[in-house]
Amino acid sequence: MTSSTAHRTTVGALVGVAWVGGLFAAGPLVGGFALAAAGEWIIVRSPGWLSTMAVSQLGFFAKPVLVAAVVAGAIAVCAATALAWPRFARGKRPVAVGLGTVATAALFFALGTDSSLGFVGGLFVALVPPYVVAHLLTTPRVASSRRRFLERVGAVAVGGAVSLGGLRAGAGWIVGPQESPRVEEPLERSVSPPSGDPAFDFEGMPPAITSPDSHYVVDITVNKPVIDPEEWTLQIDGTVQEPYELSYDELLAHEGSLEQPMTMVCISNQVGGDLIGTGHWTGVPLSELVADAGPTESAVDVVTHAADGYSEAIPIELVEREDILVAFGMGGRTLETEHGFPARLLIPGRYGMKMTKWITRIEIADRDHEAYWEGRGWDEEAVVETMAYVRGAERDGDRVEIGGVAFAGLETGVEEISAVEVSVDGGDQWHEAEVESQIAPHAWRRWRYAFDAPDETEFDVVVRAIEADGTVQTDEESSPRPSGATGWHRTSVSV
Repeated sequence: MTSSTAHRTTVGALVGVAWVGGLFAAGPLVGGFALAAAGEWIIVRSPGWLSTMAVSQLGFFAKPVLVAAVVAGAIAVCAATALAWPRFARGKRPVAVGLGTVATAALFFALGTDSSLGFVGGLFVALVPPYVVAHLLTTPRVASSRRRFLERVGAVAVGGAVSLGGLRAGAGWIVGPQESPRVEEPLERSVSPPSGDPAFDFEGMPPAITSPDSHYVVDITVNKPVIDPEEWTLQIDGTVQEPYELSYDELLAHEGSLEQPMTMVCISNQVGGDLIGTGHWTGVPLSELVADAGPTESAVDVVTHAADGYSEAIPIELVEREDILVAFGMGGRTLETEHGFPARLLIPGRYGMKMTKWITRIEIADRDHEAYWEGRGWDEEAVVETMAYVRGAERDGDRVEIGGVAFAGLETGVEEISAVEVSVDGGDQWHEAEVESQIAPHAWRRWRYAFDAPDETEFDVVVRAIEADGTVQTDEESSPRPSGATGWHRTSVSV
């Protein structure tokens, strides 16, 4: 039994499962699930095309799938190691413990854990389970009998689950509650967001304003930064005459704050995809914050730095626009962590990659700054391509109604969509749709087209937007990388 390939591989895999469980149990002591650090490492070093494929194919599930893959990889490595190192003999066991300690410590350091009692306790909690499992499954009496081995595996599985649960609870009790030090609060000066025309609220249609809970979330971070507003400050410095900083309360009370509905789109969004939403945001114009610092004539870029290490940059000339905000609110409340609490950047007409979350510093730089996605081959300006998407369809007797949303980036000189055309026969005939009155200069336009179809239930719908200067949205299909997807949205609709 001890020389069996299947036996060695099984023992290694079970040791790997115990190690993963130990890392999870140690989370409260070290600040999170350590294998997430490996996920972060993969994200940061992934080529742009791979990130696009992951987000476009998996959307919101891209990072959970990545973490699951890292977990599976860790277990596979343990299984392969056991296969190459078949026996946990006495002389070799200290070496195995040493390797496990080094690997675990490296993950803790990558997670950002400091050398402390929590770090030491985390090592103990993470390493004891795999050591115990290896010991219980490789003793000669158990290893020599298939029946005893399988019985021991069952016992280890049950006992291990209970023990790991206890370790996790104990670690949580030691460090105390790990709740975020902030709570979403209503903004005192907030007004109700525009509700839009109810005639456009039919089956499948999005609301005029997307709620924070429904708004898409895409970023490179597996473990979202948990920031204490009492300790957070926003630094504005660089090549300026008067660098300064703002506390969270000072940012919320800033006299220049305003509310602004704005549509945001992920640059990885495929034509017709779900990575788009229109939030009701509250913030302070970036132009005011930068002007108060007195940029020098040598200023070139305004760089926003985030708590998770992310950074983005826009030219200093662009900052003159009063609609670029450092936002602290969404939907009439302070930001949720996933949306960038305590503050994030908003740039109308640009893709979401430009809008740094969890901002800690605004740097006025005297040289061109290469941002995260720009360095991976994505377009530096990231102006949103003109788009029109099909979203809803409804039948009332012989009457059929089809609708969706349209949006255009502002850097083209187009302030709004002037018309939307829709075809229900695959593009042979085009009809002008009714377009909702614009709820804000930087918000999408909902559209609808109603027609009689007593004998048809399936339609090949195609939609295209017309810009204010008469330009028809391009039908040329392109992938999201490097400048955003283009092409008419085509879909089959059944009602």
